[in-house]
Amino acid sequence: MTMTRPTGPDMVALAARLGYQSVMADAEEFAALISDLLGAYDIVEEVEPDLPAEPRARADYRVAGPDEDPRNAWYVRTRISGAASGPLAGKSIAVKDSIMVAGIPMMNGSGLLEGFLPPGDATVVTRVLDAGAEISGKTNCEYFCLSGGSHTGAHGATHNPHRRGYSAGGSSSGSAVAVVTGDVDLALGADQAGSIRVPASYSGLVGLKPTYGLVPYTGIAPIEPLVDHVGPMTMTVADNALLLSVIAGRDDYDPRQQQPRLGDYLGALEQGVSGLRIGVLAEGFGQPGGEADVDAAVRQAAADLGKLGADVVDVSVPAHLVGLALWTPILMHGMARTVIDGQGFGIGRNDWYPTGMMDHLFAQRHRVDELPANVKLCALLAEYVNERHGHSYYGRAVNGVRRLRAAYDAVLRGVDLLLMPTTPQKAQPLPGEGSSVTQWCARATEMFANTAPFNVTHHPALSLPCASTDGLPIGLMLVGRHYGEPGIYRAAQVYEQRDG
Repeated sequence: MTMTRPTGPDMVALAARLGYQSVMADAEEFAALISDLLGAYDIVEEVEPDLPAEPRARADYRVAGPDEDPRNAWYVRTRISGAASGPLAGKSIAVKDSIMVAGIPMMNGSGLLEGFLPPGDATVVTRVLDAGAEISGKTNCEYFCLSGGSHTGAHGATHNPHRRGYSAGGSSSGSAVAVVTGDVDLALGADQAGSIRVPASYSGLVGLKPTYGLVPYTGIAPIEPLVDHVGPMTMTVADNALLLSVIAGRDDYDPRQQQPRLGDYLGALEQGVSGLRIGVLAEGFGQPGGEADVDAAVRQAAADLGKLGADVVDVSVPAHLVGLALWTPILMHGMARTVIDGQGFGIGRNDWYPTGMMDHLFAQRHRVDELPANVKLCALLAEYVNERHGHSYYGRAVNGVRRLRAAYDAVLRGVDLLLMPTTPQKAQPLPGEGSSVTQWCARATEMFANTAPFNVTHHPALSLPCASTDGLPIGLMLVGRHYGEPGIYRAAQVYEQRDG
């Protein structure tokens, strides 16, 4: 297809919109120059598309009915068989619907993407299939993954597996529910503010945000490349370590990766906690909107780890309290440019670009008023600030993250792990019909105070259940040094296997 060439009047209209008044007199010359340059675009149009890996043959997919899926965990169900043998042989796995599976519909929680079929598999999908897993389907997630609740997805709310009408956590909400209810053995989630760890906390399972770049993000819809992570969601620590051992490691596409260091995740399960020093982070407790029973349960978990042989001490990182503030402009402005303005993917990276998805979203740009309130809030905030200050606050936040990372690293030189609540509260009620914009957005963002800072500093962080109150789980979060996942698994395994 040859791209349409501009005319002089096209240039006049474009220059007027951009404020380039001096172009008006030379509009025909500019039109001719651009017409010549567009010859390169015609050549690019004919370039064969690249795929990270050759997709396997695909089975049919189907939509699960309410009798089969009462909590609305699933987008589509399918059965895609992996290799005949491997470390995941015999295990079923759910894939969050922000992750591409060739030939299986992908919405990323958004009605704007309905009807899109990815041509290729994400690297993590290739790896789990090569390891013998069977993909059981794609799970519902939040709209563009921009919520820690489970109420913003285009197909409606996903309900907590322990109490209907309550949040399952987000944005990897369906993945959490599918694991907890026993629909699958394992699941893949993605995490930009806590989207693996929040549903792990609210729904009661084990969820790891790995060190940034340890697991390749190739073939996954981004929010902001500085905070994009993908990782395992499981019922047990051992299964979490197993799945990480399969999906971790370098690929040839993801620019987020910088020589990732692999660890012996399975071997760490047998090492115990003797000699492991755990710092209870003072600033992780008493968060605004927090619940006293959550803080108490996590402090008891710390005491239990001490009884199990770990050296548990109190530590302080005052900068932790500004971590969420630093994350905010990075995520808000990054999301607005990558997802809203950047056709769901953005530019500027030596990445694998899903141009079919980008074209699909570009064709739906007239439907932006369908975005839910929390997504509009992000876009409006970014545009309001950009009109007055440009991107300088994004830059200030990134610069500030260096100091925050250094503050955590300084304490982590004296302890092996940090310990705190994953979320300040347990699962909250889903917003009802007629909820105000304020209520809707609060339920999407109220849980990130302890999780989001580690998305920008890139430390690994794992949530695991430590208690429950009135049937609702409470999550304990362990944070390690960069590539310190083995130490996290050591402590988590001992805690999970404790008596009582």
